[in-house]
Amino acid sequence: MLYYLSLPFLSILLIALQSTVTDIIFSGRLVFELSLIVIIYAGFHLDLIRGAILAFVFGFVWDCVGGSVPGLYTFIYILIFLFSFFVSDWLDTGKIYVIACFCFLCSFLKEIILFLFYFLAFKIDVLMNTYFVVIFLQALILGLFAPVFFYLTDRAEAFFYGKKA
Repeated sequence: MLYYLSLPFLSILLIALQSTVTDIIFSGRLVFELSLIVIIYAGFHLDLIRGAILAFVFGFVWDCVGGSVPGLYTFIYILIFLFSFFVSDWLDTGKIYVIACFCFLCSFLKEIILFLFYFLAFKIDVLMNTYFVVIFLQALILGLFAPVFFYLTDRAEAFFYGKKA
């Protein structure tokens, strides 16, 4: 019960923190989505109900803070969670290169879904206004940071719950 009560507050804290750190480090040019890594981690380690609720809350908070089309990030985060949840049975999620490649792929997939949505809904060609290199670098940074986040989260879980890491 504490999980469901603290989830909205912690998601607001994480999204505000990631937005602030991104603006300070990258001057608003890159978006470092730590929340996407959390969604992928939840897809690999949580059960379906808890992870889907986590993806919904993170997407909803990102929609509220980000100011995009309402429900777009919620849909994308739930889609990425379900993709990572069902693919986690086939992948060896303990390998570093698998985590890095999968997070890179999910970040790139998220950007493609956003581009397609804006093009189909509003006839806005986002690729002409955005550099492909920036999107690639954003996905690459996210993919390279994901194994570090997974390792730190596993260590924190071992520390708090007394399990072996």
